[in-house]
Amino acid sequence: MAAAAPSAAVPDQDSTLHRIRAILTAASTALLEERPALGDFRDQRPERDRSSGDSWHGLQTLRHVSALLAATGPTLEEPRAIEGLLTAVDRALSRLGLRRTGRETGHALHVERWTSAEGDELEVMIGVTVALRAISAPFLPGSLSPRGTTSPVSPLSPLTPPPRRIR
Repeated sequence: MAAAAPSAAVPDQDSTLHRIRAILTAASTALLEERPALGDFRDQRPERDRSSGDSWHGLQTLRHVSALLAATGPTLEEPRAIEGLLTAVDRALSRLGLRRTGRETGHALHVERWTSAEGDELEVMIGVTVALRAISAPFLPGSLSPRGTTSPVSPLSPLTPPPRRIR
């Protein structure tokens, strides 16, 4: 599929996926720096593009929903430790222009949301495990680059395996 011409009002797919990956990388790095015992973040549910419900000049726009990334290490229960994690994420995301926009706190689950001026969103869920996912602002479909993943690359689980020698 050929890429649609970018618009000042609606970003293209490539720049959108780049933004989402930057948001997920910043958030996951902040969480791991604050609490290294979280281990690493791995994809738990696949990423997908879905209709935004809008269109631009007759072209349907999409929203990217990242993979649900869940920590492999143990979580924590203390309110002070949870707030420390959320504060670390807030600092990292504020550098990318995202601001806290919502909080839901239940008996065993804390959900915090950040939103950018463009409409990108990030959710951090702290419960039995620590998880995060991002949802992009609407974008025009079509890419000039091969499709990759928006999940951050971990040194423990690289995106593609290293090359092997052929004998």
